[in-house]
Amino acid sequence: MSTTLLPDPVQKVFYKFKARKRTYFVTIEIFSFGFAAIKYCDIKDRNSKNAYTKEFNDFDAFKVIATCLYIMVDYLKSNKEITFAFYAVPRPENEHLNKKARFDIYSYAMLNLFPPSKFHRISDKNSSMFVLLNKKQRKPKTSFKKFASYLLDNYDLIFNPG
Repeated sequence: MSTTLLPDPVQKVFYKFKARKRTYFVTIEIFSFGFAAIKYCDIKDRNSKNAYTKEFNDFDAFKVIATCLYIMVDYLKSNKEITFAFYAVPRPENEHLNKKARFDIYSYAMLNLFPPSKFHRISDKNSSMFVLLNKKQRKPKTSFKKFASYLLDNYDLIFNPG
């Protein structure tokens, strides 16, 4: 189990927004070690175990990704020390190619809204994990270690930046 004293995530913040063909449900999960993970799905699928692996090819990707980024920016305004993490869920039919494509899109999108003067970018393409480590965070090394431990303990996922 996680090395924190509190059960994780300790809080969830919800948003929803409309795109052309569906309404999206966005969840920010806030963890006791100062990390926040953002994820989104079709609002109809929010209680499904496969909610975050579905892909819709309805040409709303730009709006969905941009809206999620602006939700992160908005959340950051009232939580100045938060560190963000995301996992680029690959499509199952061509996992290797799509894992890299989604990861690259999300990573590129972070460049303009989260400047290097305020965030360290830490990524692992093999695990499709990306972290925006906030430079205001009080104990960034400790928080990062707890995050990596949480991933291993709960998802059997090794985060190995390089």
